[in-house]
Amino acid sequence: MSQEQPSRWEILARERNARVVLCHTPDTFVLIDIARMADRGIRALRNRLLISLSPDDVLPLLEKYNEAAINLNRAVEAICQKAQIQYRTPRAITRMMESKGNGNGGSVEQPEPEEPDTAPEGESTLL
Repeated sequence: MSQEQPSRWEILARERNARVVLCHTPDTFVLIDIARMADRGIRALRNRLLISLSPDDVLPLLEKYNEAAINLNRAVEAICQKAQIQYRTPRAITRMMESKGNGNGGSVEQPEPEEPDTAPEGESTLL
């Protein structure tokens, strides 16, 4: 009984930084292609930062990418909610939202705590 050697793809799938995605819809194929190219582009930007690219050129692009990721998270959360599928916001997205000051761990906005009414009785605080 001989054991078959793993394929190149099976070996790559075992890598720590690899993700295997089964695409069940054309929408997922599009996102995987975008993510693959984004990975290459972001890696190139970070490798060239301070060598041939200035932070003023790179940081706005990375911020725009992170904002798009946060918005995609919100869209997927709404889709899953409508489809009654449990969704957990990825930790990296939660950290991004916290660093932007929206650290509620998800995309559902929390109401601001109300300040107590400190006006003397009979006076209104409304303008």
